[in-house]
Amino acid sequence: MSSVSTSENTRASAAEHLEMELVHFAAGVAVYEMPARFVENGVLVAFAETAMNAAATTAVPDQGRSADMTTLDLCAHFHSRVPAEVGTLRAEAIVVRSDGEKVRVEADVLAEGRRVASFEANSGVTR
Repeated sequence: MSSVSTSENTRASAAEHLEMELVHFAAGVAVYEMPARFVENGVLVAFAETAMNAAATTAVPDQGRSADMTTLDLCAHFHSRVPAEVGTLRAEAIVVRSDGEKVRVEADVLAEGRRVASFEANSGVTR
């Protein structure tokens, strides 16, 4: 019997399907990269949300080990299309504040250093 929750399985499979790779992880920060194939806005949301929830886990007392981080709300701003010639996208997420259970996170999705989308979210601990 697996101890991995359904939401963890869903996140893992989405990240795997989109070939997301965690390239930097530290207190309050998570950075992912993924190939920039045909990318629509929904993919950018999933990409940023993955990075934001990873960063959020570092801002709760047990680093998210005993609970899942769930997105409570999310605001997206799409600044431009992903250029066809871009090979890799980067999602950079940072914790803005935390009360130990609810975490405010922001993220930018970059295409060759240029911001194509920005996000703000509140994530919460579910038990």
